[in-house]
Amino acid sequence: MLPKILDEKILPLIEKARVSNDPNIVKTDLPIWMVDRLAKKRKITEDESCEMVVTILEVFSKMWALSLNYHLTNVLGFFVTYAFNQYRNRFRKTEISETGELYLQLWNYDQPANAEFPAETWEDTNPVKAELEKLPTLTALVLSLQFDLPMKQNINQLLLWKLRETNHNVEIFFRELEEKRFRQRQLLARLSGMITRYTRKLYEVTDLNRRNWYLKQKKVWILRRARAYDRSFLSEREIAKLLGISRKAVRNHLSQGKHELRKAGKELLHYA
Repeated sequence: MLPKILDEKILPLIEKARVSNDPNIVKTDLPIWMVDRLAKKRKITEDESCEMVVTILEVFSKMWALSLNYHLTNVLGFFVTYAFNQYRNRFRKTEISETGELYLQLWNYDQPANAEFPAETWEDTNPVKAELEKLPTLTALVLSLQFDLPMKQNINQLLLWKLRETNHNVEIFFRELEEKRFRQRQLLARLSGMITRYTRKLYEVTDLNRRNWYLKQKKVWILRRARAYDRSFLSEREIAKLLGISRKAVRNHLSQGKHELRKAGKELLHYA
């Protein structure tokens, strides 16, 4: 049963669009009205509101065709219900953690520092490998944990020993580590998807105001993706707890390790 919504300023525009068979009359105002109605019933963020407007615009032709099956007395109820369904489908599976601290990317690649590299790539081509091997093992381990670097055997053995020494369950630790990597990949995929979406909309529209709005939103999502790349994989506190050392000691190891890498003149580190 659709809710009956009559007393709305948008209704005359819908009626005019129907009479003239020109949905473009209402294409700008209707998605915004739908999201405003959605926001009255759901606690949605400004980012989600922007995403929903774009989502509705993408399916507008299909939605408009379906709406023609409803009388004007019910059509606003249809649009509200449609917005709720789109919101549920868009966000019900999106539970992404965005916690963490800023981190330094340890190589000048497009791929984030916590991406998984094949072992042979790490062995043969990664410039960080040779420099890490020159560092004290504990310093290399701290760097590897904060930036999620692939670990050589001696570093991995030290990690296992430290986990047992601090009474951590090794199996649980590595399972949680993989879950953290998975959430990070989800986050990056979502952010990249939003950038692609706004890029596509820029190609599709000709209206200057809408193009400026899409361009502004694209820049916002690019900035968010950059910030996601620039977060520590494990924080200083987490590393200190895992290794049974103080946060000051963690900072000292990070400072020493990054200093040695910079001194090598490889330009391995760059700040976000």
